[in-house]
Amino acid sequence: MVSRSPMPPGLGIEVDRAVRLTDEGHVLVGGCPPRAARLSPEQVSTLIRWLSGSAPGGADEGLLARDLIRAGFAHPRPSLPVPTDTVEVAVVGQAGPIALGVTLDHLTRYHPELRPVVVGATGPDARVARDRGARVVPGPAGGAEARAVALRLCSADLVVLVEAGTRPATGWLEAALGHFADPAVAAVVPRVLADRSHCLGHTQMTVAAVAADRAGADRGADPAPVLPWGHGTPEQARPGPANEHTDPLRPVPALVLRSAAADLRPGLGAAAELDLLWRLADDGWSVRYEPRSRVWAPPTTDLGGYLLACFTLGTVAAPLARRHGRRAAGPELSWAGAAGLALAASGRPGAALLAGALGGASVAGTLMAGARTPLSEAVRLAGQDLAHNVRTGAHAVRTAWWPLAAAAAVGGAAVWSRGPRSGRSGRSSVRAGRIAVAAGAALVLPHVASWYRGRGAALTGPVTWTVLGMAGDAARSLGTWWGMAGSGSPAPLVPRLRPAAVAGPAPVARRANRSARAPGRAEDEARPRGTVSAS
Repeated sequence: MVSRSPMPPGLGIEVDRAVRLTDEGHVLVGGCPPRAARLSPEQVSTLIRWLSGSAPGGADEGLLARDLIRAGFAHPRPSLPVPTDTVEVAVVGQAGPIALGVTLDHLTRYHPELRPVVVGATGPDARVARDRGARVVPGPAGGAEARAVALRLCSADLVVLVEAGTRPATGWLEAALGHFADPAVAAVVPRVLADRSHCLGHTQMTVAAVAADRAGADRGADPAPVLPWGHGTPEQARPGPANEHTDPLRPVPALVLRSAAADLRPGLGAAAELDLLWRLADDGWSVRYEPRSRVWAPPTTDLGGYLLACFTLGTVAAPLARRHGRRAAGPELSWAGAAGLALAASGRPGAALLAGALGGASVAGTLMAGARTPLSEAVRLAGQDLAHNVRTGAHAVRTAWWPLAAAAAVGGAAVWSRGPRSGRSGRSSVRAGRIAVAAGAALVLPHVASWYRGRGAALTGPVTWTVLGMAGDAARSLGTWWGMAGSGSPAPLVPRLRPAAVAGPAPVARRANRSARAPGRAEDEARPRGTVSAS
């Protein structure tokens, strides 16, 4: 349901962290692919008021806000809560009576007016739930089947699904419910953080930190749309590379849904929640990630559990690709980025740098010609996009192409160490050495950088962190190939090519003639001439 209605009252606007105002505030730049839009003086004043905390007022400002959100420049900021009398909470999963009691106690503490539904609890779990006033219903103990049962049993307009053992934080539900003031929003994903407040040994803390970084449910500290594969759609562009939201395949232990739009298909198992969210996004609904809504989940503290979580993360890729009919579900790269990475992987660093330079020139030229972006800002954004392509390609190498990269690193190093240093064979040996260096760097350096960024929480040295990270990469890659073998879809290995950059004229949001429609229904009005494009 592609909504062309203005943003409703009660929703403010915050500009994405990766977006910049340049040319004295008249040009917005950011997004992925890089995009630029020139604002009129009136729109500059409006945007400044929004940045100061004001909410959009009137239909024209509401349409401008809607366009900026769809173009990936901004995000909605709820300011008015939705009454909880339209909400039901369902607790699913098998975590034991103590962990279930913790979840129910926190739900009761923050929202005593709600009576949670606990699905599939038996024995001590059922007694704990009933002692706390929860309603226990029969069903599967956990997984997508339990969530499907909960959605069928709950009759409220909004349904909250939480895993047993999670610990909601103060204000978590209000922050999520505020988004539903917009009838175009179908689901909100809260931020799920690993709960490391309990006393753990050094080894357990180390594994918990690595597991949270590599296979946890945390999607980062910035709001974002939830998009299929993390890629932009015709109705919604994605934020910029400086605001990358880690892994789109991360699990969803907590979820708030509009029940009229929820159609969970439990046959997909671990991929069922992501399939639901991605189908909603493909249908034009807005699915939001809200980091202000926080839920704490039990950490993974043993090596076996960590490797299993990584393996499971990989197995969902191919079934989702088959389900969504995607022939290319791998990393999203520009043409120049894909060519540069392919050349670097084949041992041609000079040609790779040339491809990157040509791609950067194309990005800068498009931004300058389309929205008269200043040269310095266009060059900065082109460099940022080049770095994003490198990070994206390295992530794909580590998580999907790991067997090929490991073989290239080991085999290339062996050929280089044994080969001659001159003649034709010498040139082949040098190229093999370059391939080994490129593959090894893609496998190792991202983990070193991750340790450096989060060394305050790592509680271990870079060698241990990197070894554990590479073990998780191997497990995830094994899961990816296992899923491809079962589904017959190689789509997770195939890169998706995107435009180098997008730029357009000044967006002028004008009031459209709209007939009355029921909330939640598709609107097929023509886009007002000159609005921000989210292509």
